[in-house]
Amino acid sequence: ATTPATTAPTTPITTPATTPATTAPTTPITTPATTPLAPRTEPSLPDEGPTIQASAVIEVPLLPNEARIIELPRVNDHRGNLTFIEANRHAPFDIERVYYLYDVPGGALRGGHAHIDLDALIIAASGSFDVVLDDGRQRVRVQLNRSYHGLLVPRMTWREIDNFSSGSVCLVLASAHYDEADYLREYGDFRERVR
Repeated sequence: ATTPATTAPTTPITTPATTPATTAPTTPITTPATTPLAPRTEPSLPDEGPTIQASAVIEVPLLPNEARIIELPRVNDHRGNLTFIEANRHAPFDIERVYYLYDVPGGALRGGHAHIDLDALIIAASGSFDVVLDDGRQRVRVQLNRSYHGLLVPRMTWREIDNFSSGSVCLVLASAHYDEADYLREYGDFRERVR
């Protein structure tokens, strides 16, 4: 007889807020071309509050930029439930691209970027995960664990996705086709644009 394998618990972990590190002034400093530049320091992150359960904040703005949870329609049936999403009705934009993350290894972090001109709706199609949103002044962590809750992430919002449960699927509806020029992949660049 074999012993069944154990898996990591799927209970979301809330990380405590950390005190931001002190950073150098953000005023540009002019240096002669022959002087080597000092190493670039990343700006400190805003404090992150407690994890918010999506079901507790339906249609309530999470950040001043209108990031919010949208409750999607549900058709309950004893044979299995159904949720549908229509452009400009449930997703408040034209849906130009759909992608999904799956088989994410434990402890992995996805996202880590912002978009200049793209809005997104993020859905936990299966399982659960946390999404950290940051508008440059405030950070909020939202746990998604219902397939009928969509997290609206407006343009110019930094997002990080972590705490993936085993077998989770992160479905993303986007308002534009893929364009690498639309990504801000360095947090410092993002903060410069939003201040």
